[in-house]
Amino acid sequence: MSANYGDALVALAPTAQWTITNADDYSTIVWMSPSIPQPTQAACDAEIITLNQTAPLTACKNQASALLSQTDWTSIADVANPAVSNPYLMNQPAFLSYRSQVRQLAVYPVANPVWPTMPTAQWSS
Repeated sequence: MSANYGDALVALAPTAQWTITNADDYSTIVWMSPSIPQPTQAACDAEIITLNQTAPLTACKNQASALLSQTDWTSIADVANPAVSNPYLMNQPAFLSYRSQVRQLAVYPVANPVWPTMPTAQWSS
């Protein structure tokens, strides 16, 4: 998915009000925020290039954040403590290692990430 003038306007003037009838045609913008200058077509074109270049990194960071959210529960100390939880998570170290690898991709996103495999929870019986 490529960025368009709508995406550029959101990035360049996040509080402005405007409408656009064709997101790929700058001339269809109707600017409704007189106190905020409308970005020029050149500024929008430059922002579109930037958005397209950073899109893979943003996607990597967003995916990493989602994966971390799915496994947040595995970081709670009690979940792997047999004195507190029954059943308890027996392979918490595998999840901690997985989360560490995913966190690296969240902090240092790459265009073509190699995602680690999420462990399957192993519960005591």
